[in-house]
Amino acid sequence: MVISHGAGGNASGYSLGIATEMVTWGLVCIATNYTHAAGVSLGSPGTANDPGGSPANVTRARAAYEILRSLGYVDLTRVAAHGHSMGAFVTTALVASFPDDFRAASHTAGGVRLDASTGAAPTETQARSIHTPYQLHHGDEDTTVPLTMDQRLAGALQSIGTPRELFVYSGFGHNDVSRDPIVLSRIRGWYSAHGM
Repeated sequence: MVISHGAGGNASGYSLGIATEMVTWGLVCIATNYTHAAGVSLGSPGTANDPGGSPANVTRARAAYEILRSLGYVDLTRVAAHGHSMGAFVTTALVASFPDDFRAASHTAGGVRLDASTGAAPTETQARSIHTPYQLHHGDEDTTVPLTMDQRLAGALQSIGTPRELFVYSGFGHNDVSRDPIVLSRIRGWYSAHGM
């Protein structure tokens, strides 16, 4: 499992917390710091001007995958990706860039932007490369990442026949979905249904 943190987080914060849960499901988890991290050295490639699903962060996430490959005991036919917020953008861009390498994917509070716009989220066109089964979770009171971004991603996945589920949580704000027990239960079920 490649876990990706949101803006202002880091691998020792959000990612570690989610990994602690996911290892109880029998998953091996790995995380790295991205260009949108806080409280840590930003490292390379990229700078703070390359947040979210940028090529620099996809390279970092891919490096985590390559570390899993090097361990020798990870079944590379059963690798998944998960992220929250800016980390959700990384997850979408990662599975779009390497669609054959992931068995399943999920995220909370993410989505895609219109092709003609700019920002940290991947584009609709990028999302149309995803054939990894993908589960999305979003609060309807999220004022940080609009629900329309995940609705747009779900629509792009539907247009190409990619298995997907979008759950919308009434009264939930941006961070409410990130560690909610119902959300985590649904993610676990999604992974189980897709051979993780």
